[in-house]
Amino acid sequence: MSRYREWDLSCKLYVGNLGSSASKHEIESAFTKYGPLRNVWVARNPPGFAFVEFEDPRDAEDAVRGLDGT
Repeated sequence: MSRYREWDLSCKLYVGNLGSSASKHEIESAFTKYGPLRNVWVARNPPGFAFVEFEDPRDAEDAVRGLDGT
C-alpha cells in the first residue's frame, strides 16, 4: 500500500505560470471560492506550478472556467 493517498484525477487541476513566491495559502484562497479542497501541492524546486484537488469534479470544472488565464 502506498504511503500517499491517490489523487482523484477528475478533481485534480494543474496550475501553471505561478511566480516563484506563490504560497499555498494564496492558491487555497483563490480556489476555495469554487468549492471544498482536498489537497494543494505547490512546487518549490523548480517553482512556478501547483496542483489543486477538489472534493467534487464539478467544482474543479467551475474553477477552470473561472480562473483560466488569470
